[in-house]
Amino acid sequence: MSEAQEKTEQPTGKKLGDARKRGQIPKSREMVSVCILFLGGYAAYLSGGLIYSHFKEMLEQYWKQGFTSTGDSVLAGVTLLGVVSHLFIMLAPTLLAVLVTAVAVSLIQTKGFLFSLEALHISLSNLNPIQGFKRFTSVRSLIELVKSILKLLVVAYVVYSVFDSERHILLTLPSRTVSDLLSICGSLSMKILVRVGGIMFAISLLDSYYQKWQHHKDLRMTKQEVKEENKQNEGNPEIKSRIKSIQRSLARQRMLSKIKKANVVVTNPTHFAVALLYKPGMEAPVVIGKGIDFLAFKIIKIARKHRVPVVQNPPLARALYKQVKLEGTIPGELYRAVAKVLAYVFQQQKQHTR
Repeated sequence: MSEAQEKTEQPTGKKLGDARKRGQIPKSREMVSVCILFLGGYAAYLSGGLIYSHFKEMLEQYWKQGFTSTGDSVLAGVTLLGVVSHLFIMLAPTLLAVLVTAVAVSLIQTKGFLFSLEALHISLSNLNPIQGFKRFTSVRSLIELVKSILKLLVVAYVVYSVFDSERHILLTLPSRTVSDLLSICGSLSMKILVRVGGIMFAISLLDSYYQKWQHHKDLRMTKQEVKEENKQNEGNPEIKSRIKSIQRSLARQRMLSKIKKANVVVTNPTHFAVALLYKPGMEAPVVIGKGIDFLAFKIIKIARKHRVPVVQNPPLARALYKQVKLEGTIPGELYRAVAKVLAYVFQQQKQHTR
């Protein structure tokens, strides 16, 4: 009984689809954080000149005015509006890069937009302190703790290594100008960002694979669950109808692909069409294709395309369609009529070859 309840089977497509509807998808927060950190930091670095020029202009323009406008509410409002506009221009490129990166990385991981009301549903079991303590002491929580410690150690080591390698430059900072100071700080920040970002990106890739593995593990099914789901799918009228439709479509395509091998197509002239094949050694001619209305039109069209003779014989076409199954041999009572048609076709072909 314990073996039957053991979740050893991979989740089915339906199980994965239902989980996605509930908002349960493998998603690495580490990947989002790292991409935001790297691209947001790079955008800030590229806009360093813009930030410096606007910050300098803001100080020169509003430093004195800010102190003199305390008694004038109109002038104070204008000053505040100017400061806010400068700050917006300074921060807009970085904020835009962060926003676009967060949305793009999330969409890539979720494979499109995903909105689920079930994910917003508050479960009372989540408020249970005992369950909360179990989650806190679980293997997954331990892994998250290890990742956090690892990230902290990585950042600390990279910052130390960069400062240690650039120690000779750091010692000269007190004697540098403001522009040189900002340039050096920007260069050091980019070195730290690139090194930290590279290592953290590698960690986030591992975390992404781990999240996918954990997601599939959480959704594993027992053999009994797989059997029950298969029964439900087989009993679903829509699925049955869809399967039959696909089977009919495939059978129709296979039949139409054989029309080019036929010796003759007997028609009614357009409502019925039956393709016959006969080769020396065969017991009797075989019906390799048949159809009515639109399918008959398709059979005739393919036959003419491949230069298969099309003969109008309404009584024979109707009889063959009704009495002979697909891939079946013609009955004895139709031998004479079919023999006349084949003899006529073979005679016409001999005359054309002369």
